[in-house]
Amino acid sequence: MNIDETQLEQLVLDELGGIITPEDSATLKKLLEEEPEALIIRNAIYEQFSGPEEQAFLALPPEHLPIDKVWAKIRKRKWIRVIVRSSLSLAFLASVASGIYISFQPTKPLQPKAVVHGLSPLKTVALQLPNGEIVNLGSTQQHVTVGDVTLNAQQKQVALKGTNKGMAMITVPAGQDYTINLPDGTEVQLNATSKMAFPVSFTGNTREVTIAGEAYLKVAANPKKPFIVHLPNSTVQVLGTEFNVNTYDKAHEQIALVKGAIKLDADSSTIMLKPGFAVRYQKGQQLQAVRFDAEELLAWREGTYVFHATTIDEMCSVLKRWYGIKVINDNVNINRPRFTGYIDKSRPIQYFLNALQFTGHFDYYFDNDSVLHIR
Repeated sequence: MNIDETQLEQLVLDELGGIITPEDSATLKKLLEEEPEALIIRNAIYEQFSGPEEQAFLALPPEHLPIDKVWAKIRKRKWIRVIVRSSLSLAFLASVASGIYISFQPTKPLQPKAVVHGLSPLKTVALQLPNGEIVNLGSTQQHVTVGDVTLNAQQKQVALKGTNKGMAMITVPAGQDYTINLPDGTEVQLNATSKMAFPVSFTGNTREVTIAGEAYLKVAANPKKPFIVHLPNSTVQVLGTEFNVNTYDKAHEQIALVKGAIKLDADSSTIMLKPGFAVRYQKGQQLQAVRFDAEELLAWREGTYVFHATTIDEMCSVLKRWYGIKVINDNVNINRPRFTGYIDKSRPIQYFLNALQFTGHFDYYFDNDSVLHIR
């Protein structure tokens, strides 16, 4: 057969999605007329997309893929499908081994750029006390008293009490998440590569902490002492509520409210959030609340990260945070793809990487310094 199967798949998928150009349509028509095997391949692809669910996906632009459908597949864990749009080919996976559902799409051409993500040297959760002493919080149970500060640690969480008015700092390294129970009863779950500064005891008229990274907070109700969260570019004030903050992207901060009510102050603007709404704030822009999918946004708390129309660069950042590895994006394709899918942190990274490789359009390797390259 004198045809390029990958090119043929691309043409058929563009035709299916209704985005084929007149030139490509003419090329496809010629292939079908001159190569009998090309017609067999085209009919097979159409048959794979003949079901109502597949047709619903094809009818949507890639940026509007229904994430609830993706999440339903994640919860069932029964089968995996890889749908490749536009410039990428088609493949179906029949096993749950890789744990991934992916959809790719091209975006506007950008100049090729290799992105290198550094690796933090921190390997264990560290708690720095007001006197400067650092306690490593491992997986074993610990009961430690340092001066007037007492902490009880067990697997992935610590409770801290004391009368010291000084500030403490907890730092969570890549590949881990950790929960701290503050003296007032507030529970804070910190995601990988996150940190929080907080007083050992809340003695004033407010309860104030500072967070960088991502965290989920269950704030203990106390109308007489508002709980205030300082982020790099904004401040969140609550009385008793549950919400998520994310400051991984230095250009944006995201605050999502699950229960209760919060007030967000940024620059000279203020906004009151209702449950089910989130604000994605960029310095200098007006605050605006939008609805969010709690199962998707909070999946990290259960060890799952859900991607939605995500760039390769962002995917590399997540791999770095979740697995504590150094990642280099070697992608030189000017049509940088976006994709929708998920990672299950309980599985080795190899499952995710093999799933990407299986599509036939991505490859990876680890160099002699154990740096992951994606291309």
